[in-house]
Amino acid sequence: MRKKVALVGLLTLVAAVTASCGKKNTTVTSGEVSGGTTGDGPEITLPEDQYLTVDYTSAEGVQAEAGAYLAVVAKNMDSGFWTAVKEGAAKAIDDINEILGYTGDEEVRMTFEGTDGDSDIDLQINTIDAVLAENPSALCLAALDMKSCQPQLENAQENGIPVIILDSGVESDLAVCACITDNLSASAEAARKLCQAVGEEGQVAVIAHVQSSETSVDRVAGFRREVAGNHPQVQLAEVVYENEEESVSEMILNLLEAYPDLKGVFCTNESMTEATLGTLQQLGRDDIIIIGFDAGETQIKAIREGREYGTICQNPYGMGYASVIAAFRAAAHQTIDTYIDPGYQWIDARNIDAEENQKYLYQ
Repeated sequence: MRKKVALVGLLTLVAAVTASCGKKNTTVTSGEVSGGTTGDGPEITLPEDQYLTVDYTSAEGVQAEAGAYLAVVAKNMDSGFWTAVKEGAAKAIDDINEILGYTGDEEVRMTFEGTDGDSDIDLQINTIDAVLAENPSALCLAALDMKSCQPQLENAQENGIPVIILDSGVESDLAVCACITDNLSASAEAARKLCQAVGEEGQVAVIAHVQSSETSVDRVAGFRREVAGNHPQVQLAEVVYENEEESVSEMILNLLEAYPDLKGVFCTNESMTEATLGTLQQLGRDDIIIIGFDAGETQIKAIREGREYGTICQNPYGMGYASVIAAFRAAAHQTIDTYIDPGYQWIDARNIDAEENQKYLYQ
């Protein structure tokens, strides 16, 4: 069941025209992303089976002060997922400027910063501190560690900067809105697909990204719950988490040594899926069924070649777009919802080329 959402009264707009800096940073104004243009982009959609008071697929009705800017602090900028989120966010900036008629110095803009991976929590905290010091109109945050950002959220609240959580949440009630995939439902779907693929019996495992991330926690929990509750002949042998002590390849080798009869694995994000695909291909273990999460170029190729059974795809372009719309509405005291579900889609060889599914894929 999709989460329901409610109205929330929001905070004060503080205009800013300076851009923040971080490990990987891009300042985006109208029509720009990573030196290119957004073009028309994929179709912007959200699931219809959720109650929303605002249309987050359009910039119509958004109020924004001339010259205002939004700070976005994301995760691993080396992944196709975050590139697609950024493109969706840039399209929203473009649309807001077009609708409001802002050009030149009047344009609203966005800084978009991320890390080199999913584990550099200290760098992300430092980046959040830096962008908040520039007093942006709002902050969109994808937290690497769901427990580490409370001082930064308190700082934002004290300075009238509304915080929108995207992709991965925090253990705090100070954010005004969350645009996050229903990861419990998505990973339960992954569990159903994997259990069917292994014939509803045998051992399976989860190869998960860092345990401090809410997305990792929820995807493991949803998978575990589905297997335990509805697939009695399938054993979840182990959950292994990305860590600094060993590489993903070493994790997989140790897993296979401990469970030589392993029949399938679920990987909880793009980087874990790609690493698993590469390791199992090198080992010649095409007997192990792989189900992934997200769908960059490597996974799309693997699905078409039959090396990956299928994947749960989020809606990164729609997530980026909706988060920006929510952020500028929050900064202008406009009504927003406390939760926006960007949606997800199961993708396998049978439907990967369907026109309606192209918005979930990215290169």
